[in-house]
Amino acid sequence: MENVTPSSRRQFLKMSGLAGAASLLTGSATASGNHPDKLPKVAGQAKNVIFLVVDGLSNGTVGLAHHWKLHHQQQPLNWIQLFERKDIHRAYQDTASASSPVTDSSAAASSWGCGQRINNGAVNVTPGGESLKPILSYAKEAGKATGLVTTCRVTHATPAGFAANVAKRNMEDEIAQQYFERGIDVILGGGARHFTQKQEDGSVNKLIPQFKDQGYTYVKNGSELAAAAKGQGPLLGLFADSHIPYMIDRESDGAEPGTPGLIDMFRAALARLDQAEDGFLLQVEAGRVDHAGHANDAGAILREFLEFDACIPVALEYIDAHPDTMLVITTDHGTGGCQLNGAGVSYNDSGPALEQINQIKYSFEWLHQRLMEAQQFEPKYVKMAFGIDATPDQAAIVQGAIDSQAKYLSGAFIEAFGPQIKEMTAVGWTSSKHTAECVELFAFGPGSETVPAFVKNYEMFGIINNALGIQTS
Repeated sequence: MENVTPSSRRQFLKMSGLAGAASLLTGSATASGNHPDKLPKVAGQAKNVIFLVVDGLSNGTVGLAHHWKLHHQQQPLNWIQLFERKDIHRAYQDTASASSPVTDSSAAASSWGCGQRINNGAVNVTPGGESLKPILSYAKEAGKATGLVTTCRVTHATPAGFAANVAKRNMEDEIAQQYFERGIDVILGGGARHFTQKQEDGSVNKLIPQFKDQGYTYVKNGSELAAAAKGQGPLLGLFADSHIPYMIDRESDGAEPGTPGLIDMFRAALARLDQAEDGFLLQVEAGRVDHAGHANDAGAILREFLEFDACIPVALEYIDAHPDTMLVITTDHGTGGCQLNGAGVSYNDSGPALEQINQIKYSFEWLHQRLMEAQQFEPKYVKMAFGIDATPDQAAIVQGAIDSQAKYLSGAFIEAFGPQIKEMTAVGWTSSKHTAECVELFAFGPGSETVPAFVKNYEMFGIINNALGIQTS
């Protein structure tokens, strides 16, 4: 065995970057070296940036969706096809926050949005309490239009990380108010409840009329959105009181008619923002992949990611016509540790399991809503959702959660039905929480050449501003 001297060991630590781990664990990691004036200048300055993000995409979810699509549609994921293009820059992204190697969504989005790692739970506010200007404010000051599109509440953590400053991510009324004050040009998603705000004195602050007074077109359903996409000016679309229903529920007969999907909202945002003479910065989030991961909901997570995957050709088509556009595609962290596992002798049952996942017709959330409305366990809804007949033991577990008025029944569903669904689909989970896995990042267009092969999440702030020619220091 080769002798390792103290000096050589120190050199190894320095070269490997392990010495920086201490700053992460103590919450002092900062965005040194990622400001635009410290980056190599890009060959062609970007006029626009499209930032596509899947919230909570574990690597195993990609594998599950890839094999499902190969099996059912005889073609690979658009995500997988990105690996085959030599003009797309790929990176492995470290997703940690200032307070933990396992980030939450607000800290992850804020790292992109302000160029520093912050504590879990905060939105563009440092551990020391300093508010940092978010990336959409820089873009706005540079004369660019700005947009946020999500399948979550528009005031949720990931969109907020590009546009807001709050000490706690659950301050969603304040986030909505900041969107209005900061003039975000296109806002599409759920979360209407945070635009009618009850005040401490008993009055109600109605934000939607204020948006209208500022020239925004306000839409509430898919048909109104389609018509508005052809118009001009700022656009506000709120299509649900909370999050937009899962794709699997929208696909099922009679479920949530008129609710636009992510592709519909993405196309409408592009149509509006394309009219901006000085370009735009747009974030588009498939936010409910994360929720399905937390719930260990195999049917929901598959279809949520497939919906996002279908947005990739939309972005590439736009860039073909607008080569001065930078595209970033990534996720903020993993959630749940989803995996298609080996099943049967020599794992020969894993393929047929891809058929069994089609037996799932509704999400855990849909089942939760039906059972809480009934205030009792109804086996017919389990049959409708999963195609299985509930046992008395399973019914007792769920009824206990209903009787205790649990905020979410997903924990009871995991306990009651999780083993059976895993046996049926071969899809397993490591937890119902976020994971620390490094994740894929793709970049294309002007500025993509400055993305290193291993990138820390907070470094994307400077890379994007550099591509747009925006100085932040």
